[in-house]
Amino acid sequence: MGLLLAVQVAFASLSVVGKVTVGVVPWPMLMLLRTLGAFALFAVWSRLDRAPLAPPRALWGRAAVLGFLGVFANQSLFLAGLARTTAINATVLTATIPIFTALFSVFTGREPLRRRFVGGMAIALAGLGLVLRPERVSLHDGHLAGDLLIVTNCCAYGVYLGLARETVLRHGGLAVVRWAFLAGALFALPVGLPTALRVAPTLDRRAWAALGYIVAVPTAFTYGGNAWALGRVPASVVSVFVYLQPVFAVLFAVTLGAPLARWLGVSVPAEVLTPSIALGGLLTLAGVFAATRTAPQVRA
Repeated sequence: MGLLLAVQVAFASLSVVGKVTVGVVPWPMLMLLRTLGAFALFAVWSRLDRAPLAPPRALWGRAAVLGFLGVFANQSLFLAGLARTTAINATVLTATIPIFTALFSVFTGREPLRRRFVGGMAIALAGLGLVLRPERVSLHDGHLAGDLLIVTNCCAYGVYLGLARETVLRHGGLAVVRWAFLAGALFALPVGLPTALRVAPTLDRRAWAALGYIVAVPTAFTYGGNAWALGRVPASVVSVFVYLQPVFAVLFAVTLGAPLARWLGVSVPAEVLTPSIALGGLLTLAGVFAATRTAPQVRA
């Protein structure tokens, strides 16, 4: 459980460090570097363990699906959304991941549909409404577009968690996350490489330091930690730890956001925890907790 706690702290830091970094590094390049950097770390790890880098031929299709959902779509949607919304909003909205994991489990017959889940989901959706704020519902609003991208990212990652557990139980967490990043890198290259080639020569040491942190801590460590945990506890339990992310994200946003922005020399609006976001976040967390706390273990 201590590892899962550390994973959530690392994930929460991405919202703040990533929000500042996308001010100097476009999200396609950041997505590509996260994917390639983390894959390189996992490749070295596999070399030390003398484990195969690529999955068996029979698992190529599964690895491609996991890589697309859990790596490429997850990172692309999150970073594109983060560039348009706030770090606090992004992390509050990630609390919906357990809802999507549970919905996937229900629709695929892994878990039964329970009244508590339906009621909890209704509460969580009401909370999301407050975070999104009805008064700003406009397709021309950058914040709303960013929030919707974050929610779509949560859907992709929730399905990834549900799908990954079965494969992890058979082949091990580190092997599966390594295969997912290999597939994710293939999806990421055509999207991020043109931007990376154009922008990389213009970056200074501080920008590269921020990128190094993003690759090592809220990417390689978090994916590896989640994969390790998925082999030992149900996917619903792993996803429940997402509840802690908003707490750490708010703390990081109000204390570290401005100093980091000044250090990198970028202009980022100050993070403000409004009553609407605070109440919506609490409702979302309460709804997700009510919906998933009695969820049975995912069958292998």
